[in-house]
Amino acid sequence: MTKPLLIVFFLIGFCSFSQNDSIKFKNNDVLVGEVKTLLNGTLTMKTSYSDKDFKIEFKEVSEIYLNQTFVILLLNGEHYLGTAKTTKANILEIRDTKGFVFETNLENLSQVKESGTKFWSRFKGNIDLGFNLAKANNAVQFNLNSALMYVGKKWNFNASYGNTINNQDEVDITKRIQGDLDAQRFFVNDFFGIAQVSFLSNTEQALKGRTTSLLGIGKYIARTNKLYLGLRTGLNYNIETYFDPTVDKNSTEVNLGAGLNMFDFNDFYLSTDVIGYYSLTESDRFRFDYNINLKYDMPWDFYIKFDFSLNYDNQPADTGSEFDYVFNSGFGWELK
Repeated sequence: MTKPLLIVFFLIGFCSFSQNDSIKFKNNDVLVGEVKTLLNGTLTMKTSYSDKDFKIEFKEVSEIYLNQTFVILLLNGEHYLGTAKTTKANILEIRDTKGFVFETNLENLSQVKESGTKFWSRFKGNIDLGFNLAKANNAVQFNLNSALMYVGKKWNFNASYGNTINNQDEVDITKRIQGDLDAQRFFVNDFFGIAQVSFLSNTEQALKGRTTSLLGIGKYIARTNKLYLGLRTGLNYNIETYFDPTVDKNSTEVNLGAGLNMFDFNDFYLSTDVIGYYSLTESDRFRFDYNINLKYDMPWDFYIKFDFSLNYDNQPADTGSEFDYVFNSGFGWELK
């Protein structure tokens, strides 16, 4: 980028944003505008002179100046709500909304999420649709997935919904509906608490509905600008109804799970998690859920995604299957 053009970009950005964020690259180029996120090793920045947000590898940044209010996450798991700026080589000064000020190394910055002081500015969301049609047996599949997230200093809230319908000649329609509502509370030393309510309806396993209430605790055992790896455990209570009402039941389980998020490879993002449930009230009953998601980001906040989910229950209803799995592909849009 030539110096005259860079100066023009700087002046335009300065005049266009009431609160300017700016970054300086290791090659001394400067970009001014509105930082949206630092996530998965990629910094997203909006400017007045480009219709498309800039996607920047954070490892190429030498200085950063955040004048808006952000949720700031450090590699040690500490969360702050406030602003940040580079004060000297590789040193970042963080000032929270209560006036607390301290310094840390720039490479300790893990995530930045635009928050603002207004409640509604802390919400993010996405929705995607998928449709598959095959001539063989007139097979049709439709899927809908959506999510809404609230990002705070100490609390994260997530709500998600998924619906998959399969229909083909000479075979009963299969349906799968899943919804989750969960809260995550961050503590020191990378520990976090979990509270979750989830619902699953699954015709393959003859499950009319399973409502699960869960409380647990987890810890990130690895958190870098390239991956997150966490473990979790807890207790959950199930209320299960089946298409055969004679096998309806309630149960208490202990659970253990792990989750991995990998990023920093262009516009691809990979996440996977597995959680096992061992019943404390039913003899030798064991279940597990496995999920893997691959997403590719496109311009203007659109994306393409592929996901696979597997559910196993070694004591299903008499008319149900031990295993159920679903593979979805879809095209969606994110609210950032």
